[in-house]
Amino acid sequence: MTEYLKPVDRESARRYLDEHRDSAKIVAGGQSLSLLLRQGLLDPDVMIDISDVDEFSGIETGPDRVSIGAVTTYEQLESHPVSSTVETLGDSVDVIADRQVRTAGTIGGAISHADPSLDIVPPLLCLDATVRIGSVDGERTVPLEEFHDGYMAADLAQNELVEGITFDGSASDWESNYAKHSRVSGGWATVGIASRVRTTDDRDAFTDVRIAAAAVGDTAVRLSSVEDALIGEPTDRETVADAASNATADIDPLDDLSGSAEYKKHLARTLVERSINRTVDRTGGVR
Repeated sequence: MTEYLKPVDRESARRYLDEHRDSAKIVAGGQSLSLLLRQGLLDPDVMIDISDVDEFSGIETGPDRVSIGAVTTYEQLESHPVSSTVETLGDSVDVIADRQVRTAGTIGGAISHADPSLDIVPPLLCLDATVRIGSVDGERTVPLEEFHDGYMAADLAQNELVEGITFDGSASDWESNYAKHSRVSGGWATVGIASRVRTTDDRDAFTDVRIAAAAVGDTAVRLSSVEDALIGEPTDRETVADAASNATADIDPLDDLSGSAEYKKHLARTLVERSINRTVDRTGGVR
């Protein structure tokens, strides 16, 4: 029978995990873990429920930093002002599953789960987010881009847990978007694209660009080939279309039930173009 532990603070959460490191799984909203349990892919001896740990909850905003606790739910993120100011976050949460999943599912659970199809990861990659990791040995941070190091694999030791995620909150001159295609409304992404751009004062040229993709390989990835093709270039539709054709250089999709690899490459090009154009529209740039 699985033992169920419910720590009340960060110290006890870290201690429980250290004591049961070989046999425990962390749970909060349970959306990712419950699927693996139902499929018989996991059968932990110990489950450690961190949902009541205050140090892991909430969203803190400052002049130069946004910090999201691991047990913060999608619904809490959706209703927070940061989802309006950083629109790619709000866009992505809007298309995640249904209200029930958004009410229970947590940011930390998604990051730890490391599924390459998760909608929340590309926006966070575009924000150059950092993962906060804790254990009885202390704390460390890892860039999200380095945290997922393979299919469903994350840079976590057995006695470590994700405690939150942090990104720069000072860049008010950026605009962003998330565009997704899925087989059914709210379903897993066949391909998802986040974009974040900064332009010249007259909105006529790109000065900085971030593009990231979900469901295009073993992990979500930044599309550096598209980024490089846009920086310093005009924001017009033709330039964006030309740059979007580079999307396939950074992805390695697989054939699966959601579509063939070639279909996903086509979607990636299409969605990159769509997401960037929507982002440019939000800057008030060329239409």
